[in-house]
Amino acid sequence: MEILPEFHIPTQIFIREEVLQESGLIVNRFGSRAIIVTTSSEIETFEHIVKSIASQCEKAGVKVIVYDEIGDVVNTEKIDSAVHFIKKTKCDTIIGFGGINSINAAKAIALLVNNFLFCEELFDYPNVNNPINFITIPSCPLFGFEIIPMFFINDIRENVKKCYENRFLFPMATIIDPKIAMEVTEETIIGGSISSLAIATESVISKKNNGLINTLALRAIDLIFKNLPAIYRDPNNIIPRSQLSLASMMSGIAFSIANLSVTLAISLAINSVTTISLEDAMGLILPHIMEYNLTSSPGKYVQMSKVMEEDVRDITVIEAAIKAVEGVRKLEMEMDVPQRLSQFEIPKTELSKIADIAITYPFLDNAPRPISKNEIETILIAAY
Repeated sequence: MEILPEFHIPTQIFIREEVLQESGLIVNRFGSRAIIVTTSSEIETFEHIVKSIASQCEKAGVKVIVYDEIGDVVNTEKIDSAVHFIKKTKCDTIIGFGGINSINAAKAIALLVNNFLFCEELFDYPNVNNPINFITIPSCPLFGFEIIPMFFINDIRENVKKCYENRFLFPMATIIDPKIAMEVTEETIIGGSISSLAIATESVISKKNNGLINTLALRAIDLIFKNLPAIYRDPNNIIPRSQLSLASMMSGIAFSIANLSVTLAISLAINSVTTISLEDAMGLILPHIMEYNLTSSPGKYVQMSKVMEEDVRDITVIEAAIKAVEGVRKLEMEMDVPQRLSQFEIPKTELSKIADIAITYPFLDNAPRPISKNEIETILIAAY
């Protein structure tokens, strides 16, 4: 049985405005031949930023190749093609730049470059060599996946999102420059931040939670509730976007130890079966997961209610706990987050299939209330 420390984050975290101007010096700490991995759509959106990163690396003595042939739908076959190409370059560092697909791809590639396996085999042979050095540079809040030692990829054999988790998948460094987030839409920031909220709320109630993780998760919730509404009021203000990037990173650190997200499990399953984005699915499912776990951890929910600045005076513990669920629903409605699966015209016949996939994910065991496939299906019906 693996014994995990109460807190261990080996990643060097750089998070401030203009830190991207020092990206070359940061990359130079870890290698001299780097590959920047990004999706084809993100190279179109962020071409000037990718060029800037490459330029900074060249100035620091790091040779750079940009690999942008992943496509926008990342699957095991495309990862294998990328690995085949990248192995020939003799690179020693992978830089994942962009959104969740780019970051997931970079993690998988960094691992497979050092191993003689196809991507689909990773899920059957978890004991592998350490990855080569890799660095993440998120373009927006990625609900912690810029730092979480895990990736998910679409397995073309079964056409489902599969997760690979290993403690050595912490990146060597993550570079978070809030100025990049100024170039993405408010909808992207909202989707990523609500997903960060899902990760944080479940970290609070995880059986592996401890005082330090609790503090980080509650602070992430606080930052999201204080700053997300400001995105609508003043979309050109960098401060709330900076704070939401910080919340994402804190959520990721908390999840890395708490290792619980029923919301993420169900949402990955929804995303495997339907066209609903992962972020929309997480926002939609989150209040229902909170309701499911409420009576098993009412004291923790009261902590969240207070952070959300809900009035919990002169009411019972359960009533105060319910305020946390209500607080999340109010925030989501204010942000126009979809609230029902039926809004996406999903046949009810798909719910059982979604539940079958969701129960297979590795981050359900630490829930304060055990959950089964039938209970997941019941939650999906309630969310319909």
